[in-house]
Amino acid sequence: MKKLHLQEIIACLPKDKTRFQYFRDRYSALLLPWLVEEGALLSDVKKTHYAPLLNKQPAKQVVSQFGDGRFHASAFNQAWAEPHECFLLTLGQWGGGFHAENQTSRKGHNLVLQLNMNNQYLSLFKRCMHDDAKYWFECHWHPVLKKRENGFYRQTLGWARIDLDLDTGEALIEEIQSDWIRDARSCKRYFEREQKERGHEKYKDLIRYCDTIVKQLSPVCDEAILASVLWFLREEIGIKTIWYHTYDSGSRLKQIKYRKPPKSVYSTLPKRFCFKHTDEHPEFLMKERSYQKHVRKHDDTAWFVHRLI
Repeated sequence: MKKLHLQEIIACLPKDKTRFQYFRDRYSALLLPWLVEEGALLSDVKKTHYAPLLNKQPAKQVVSQFGDGRFHASAFNQAWAEPHECFLLTLGQWGGGFHAENQTSRKGHNLVLQLNMNNQYLSLFKRCMHDDAKYWFECHWHPVLKKRENGFYRQTLGWARIDLDLDTGEALIEEIQSDWIRDARSCKRYFEREQKERGHEKYKDLIRYCDTIVKQLSPVCDEAILASVLWFLREEIGIKTIWYHTYDSGSRLKQIKYRKPPKSVYSTLPKRFCFKHTDEHPEFLMKERSYQKHVRKHDDTAWFVHRLI
């Protein structure tokens, strides 16, 4: 999208105040009211593409209370489970550089939705991490939340890059990524090896931090990012047609030839969220000559899509 449109969107939305609480499989309770008509027969819903969502525990608990066999969207507002994590959503932007151009579906900029860890994890990081180890987790060339002039800072667990078009009412999730979990796993292996070979006691705290991050956040990381994107697009911006790349088509379109992203993020994850696999194309991309040319060359281009209500 154009940089001016991107900046207007960022300026209109709450700053540093959008909290997003998440627990395992919460996406099922979020999605169902956006996909199923009020009063629909549950027996009919079970025959649809969205039936797997009903089997997730948060949704199952809500549905079990429906004595009339019909769907009631408002009841899903009460869905809850423990343990849960409280994240902070912030916005950034991506684009304008050489590498950025190679990772977008059309020329221009992307909106970045950052899923940031709460202050509890920042405090643990400061207690456990020594100065010579902090660089392992600092990827400032990525679209993470940077420390602001007023001193505000949170660590970004993961982010999503989004292209959107308000005229067509569409959004495209370009990328979902979390370096923090990956780095915690890598650091743990390194710290354990260093502790064994050198016997430094300082590595115990570093290993403890990595263990905590991997144990508590890796089970929900990818789904929390995707759930927060869907919630943000529908509830904050009002977009209900949301596109998501497939692994092969997305890699071709974004010209990713080396160091491709984890395949599960563009296959297993959208399927778990019951995105529909389709050979239709985003309307806003079809306006682009570059995309028209791409489709003529690759007539097997495929997408995932959600059309929310």
